[in-house]
Amino acid sequence: MKRIAHIVTIASVFAIAACGNNTSEVGVLEKKMNDSVSAPIQEVADTTLQPTVEIVLRATGDEVEEMVFDQDTLEVEADALVKLTLINEGTDLNAIHNFVVITEGMLEKAAKIGAEIGPSGNYIPDSKHVLTATPLALPSQTVVHEFKAPPPGTYDFVCTYPDHWRRMNGKLIVK
Repeated sequence: MKRIAHIVTIASVFAIAACGNNTSEVGVLEKKMNDSVSAPIQEVADTTLQPTVEIVLRATGDEVEEMVFDQDTLEVEADALVKLTLINEGTDLNAIHNFVVITEGMLEKAAKIGAEIGPSGNYIPDSKHVLTATPLALPSQTVVHEFKAPPPGTYDFVCTYPDHWRRMNGKLIVK
């Protein structure tokens, strides 16, 4: 019984000590928090009133010689939010497509580097010349991709899946 009384007494002493009015740790923590620099706040552009351009682009054909995009010229306004819907109408296993916007004149080079990168990289070159790209659209699959239109100018777009670039390309004109 004495043992229980000792345990209760010791526990009481610790409980009372813990409830003391010692705020020195809290004060130091508050001071550190007030003196510290917060992480920079990144401002995100408000897209509420940004014009949106919806483009539907179809990839057709099952044989490499037949595969094309249904449009070879796309036009958008600078800084517009572009919502691209890539519809892969192909049914053959080789009818795998993407849509890659690149710096004008880099079409062949981007396509060849993309082919070397392979499926793990979606056949998309890791290059400053690639402005935007969709993931791969498998046969009979639709991919939706949103991106901000680049500055005014003319750009190339291409499917970088191996051997598709010769016929599956076009111009993106930004006004």
